[in-house]
Amino acid sequence: MPIFNVKDDPVTDDPLVNRTVTVRQWVEGDIEFVVQSTSREKWGNTRGDVERCFHWEPVGCFVAEEESERVGHISTIAYGKLGWIGLLIVNPEQRGRGIGTALLQKGIDYLRRFGVETIKLEAEERAVPLYRRFGFMEEFATLRYAGQTRVAEREPLAPEISHVQPSDLRSLADFDSNYFGSSRDRVLKALFEGNPRGCFIARRNGLIGYIMCRRTQNGYWMGPWVCEDPVMSEELLNASLISIDDPSMEVRFGFPSPNDHMSRLMRKSNFRFRERITRMFLGEEAHSGKPQYVYGIGGPEKG
Repeated sequence: MPIFNVKDDPVTDDPLVNRTVTVRQWVEGDIEFVVQSTSREKWGNTRGDVERCFHWEPVGCFVAEEESERVGHISTIAYGKLGWIGLLIVNPEQRGRGIGTALLQKGIDYLRRFGVETIKLEAEERAVPLYRRFGFMEEFATLRYAGQTRVAEREPLAPEISHVQPSDLRSLADFDSNYFGSSRDRVLKALFEGNPRGCFIARRNGLIGYIMCRRTQNGYWMGPWVCEDPVMSEELLNASLISIDDPSMEVRFGFPSPNDHMSRLMRKSNFRFRERITRMFLGEEAHSGKPQYVYGIGGPEKG
């Protein structure tokens, strides 16, 4: 589901109506609040997802409070000079009062303080004007699809495909950084450890692609999923789908619109289009990566 679901209406930069609202860092005790919040919005994040976001950037995740009541939250993660903002939600009864704006500013300030040059996020179309006010610009659309895990037969893996091994993670992170725009080794390591059975790598005279999938509340999210070869990209997907025991499980993923092959593949697949989200960035454009080779983003909360 979308990172930013700030349903403040109208979207303004007006100051907070109630000056008793404060923004502080997350603590371990806030994790359940964030899990309940994302569940209410039906984003699909598990407790493990939220815990990973917290442990990746514990001093970069923030909670808004009003008279000691938690009313919203946001997460950030820094990938060197590239940063990401996610998990921004304001409680429904407190929306429209600038709390989301305050959380967003806090996240931006944190990443800037630690030397991040480019900040990215994914935004619902109706929220784009808010991010433009902060200086964010559109990069491309992320197209989200969903479907069942149907695979006709459990055929042997293509010879180029194998399970990711712990010893692969360093080279995989180096490969991925060329396409994502910066190194996200700690994220890839954590996703692999969360579901090694669903992670596959493709080699042909060297590494040419990989896929990872993680459990969600109601199914699986496919991504990150990066590949240089269109045929092998489909083999990677099939391998990961076969690793899922329950064929009734829903699979979701989102891919950058510049990936023309994925767009063509979706038109002839059983996956159904769900929504179009806008990828936006603030700052330098130097960390754009190669979205035409990205078949699935890691998740809206982490890129």
